[in-house]
Amino acid sequence: MSGPTITLNDLIETHLSEIAEDAWENHRVMSIAGDNGRCIQLDSGAVWERWTCEADHGSGPCHEPLLTQDQAATLVGQPVDFCLVSPAMAPIEMTVLDAEFGFQLSELYHLSDVVAEFRKAQG
Repeated sequence: MSGPTITLNDLIETHLSEIAEDAWENHRVMSIAGDNGRCIQLDSGAVWERWTCEADHGSGPCHEPLLTQDQAATLVGQPVDFCLVSPAMAPIEMTVLDAEFGFQLSELYHLSDVVAEFRKAQG
């Protein structure tokens, strides 16, 4: 007797949905599906928005893009193991899907903190 077929894609999609639900419930972070995100460019670097902050930091919903460590490193022009030294907003630790390494723990940074880090690096 054969049961329903579950593919690897089904398992990945289920895990991504669980991550998105957890991000919303615990941090008010919203996942941006497919090509619905914004292209974020800083100098010669560009990344695609995958997460946005909907938390209220004291003045209503934030609506600011959140960037993974890899995305922030790309925009700032730093090595992949880069991290912000003193961001104004606390980074959010989350599991994200990396095209090369699979599911990885990462920190999400507010775009304003990444821009501030870029400006400091520019002098």
